[in-house]
Amino acid sequence: MVSITNEKIDLKKLEIEDIIDIPTLQKFLDNFAVGMNCAAVSVNRTGQEITKPSHYRPFCSDYIHSNAIGDSRCADCHSYFGAESVKLGKPYIGKCHAGLIDFSAPIIIQGELLGTVLGGQVLDRTPDESAIRQVAREIELSEDELYNAAKRIDIVDSKSIEAAAEVLFIVVNALAQEGYSRIETELLSTNLANNFVEISKTVEILAESAQTITSNQQDLYSEISEIRTVTKEIEQVLNSISKVADTTKLIGLNASIEAARLGNDGRVFSVVASKIQKLSENTKVTTMHINTLNSKINEKINSTELNSRKTLEITEDQSAAMEELSATAQNSAELAERLRTFIES
Repeated sequence: MVSITNEKIDLKKLEIEDIIDIPTLQKFLDNFAVGMNCAAVSVNRTGQEITKPSHYRPFCSDYIHSNAIGDSRCADCHSYFGAESVKLGKPYIGKCHAGLIDFSAPIIIQGELLGTVLGGQVLDRTPDESAIRQVAREIELSEDELYNAAKRIDIVDSKSIEAAAEVLFIVVNALAQEGYSRIETELLSTNLANNFVEISKTVEILAESAQTITSNQQDLYSEISEIRTVTKEIEQVLNSISKVADTTKLIGLNASIEAARLGNDGRVFSVVASKIQKLSENTKVTTMHINTLNSKINEKINSTELNSRKTLEITEDQSAAMEELSATAQNSAELAERLRTFIES
């Protein structure tokens, strides 16, 4: 199972089975072994076989692996060959514990060893009888039977062995890199799809906010227009009061003239007339002052209305842009999801 850490593939936990289809690898190794006239098998990073042995020689399958001692020594050889190939960063060719020529091709991804493909079980010269008999004694096998099996092993030119190891290394690592790239692309497309979904959600929220701001701005503009209407009504009322004050002043003046004509009998009347005149003058002054304030309010309303109109136009443009961005983000999320589905299939 592929492990993801911080949105990256954890190479320490990546296995060959995660990136290479094992039946495909098995088929390739079977054909490779027959074509190159050698044995082949692939093991994971712990040395466990992940493919069945391909074209194994009876020398190995029937004798060396017939007991625990031989199995253990072969396992140690596998580990050693794998370690040496990792050091080299390319195939390693050498003799196994039983004297056969083996080679190992490391499977490396981003500098991480995932496993090794082992090949060989061939000889580059006539088997050394004394060495074979020594191996038989060490692993408690019949010396004659093991030597007879060794004589049936093909003798292969060293150049052919090197070529076989190189072919194995190139092909298997190409398969591994293709599988790793597929997983990495799938991971990236999944992250991309998730990110676009989050962006789409955020943009939708912003679009809703922009629409709300536009609506509020429209309401504000309408309210400012209503205030303008109210100030006009106040102006009309003030004009009416001013006319009343003028009329009152005229009445007071006429009353003063009439009081003067009456003499002593009109003194009280004269005082009242004077108060009426003074009241009309005060009313006139107050009306003029209110009118001045009303004019200033009108100026501010005009300025606010102009700014509100500009702001409304901007918010309307922003709202339209956010809606367009939201549609684009949603479309991108759909494309990313389609890409992820395509890669998975």
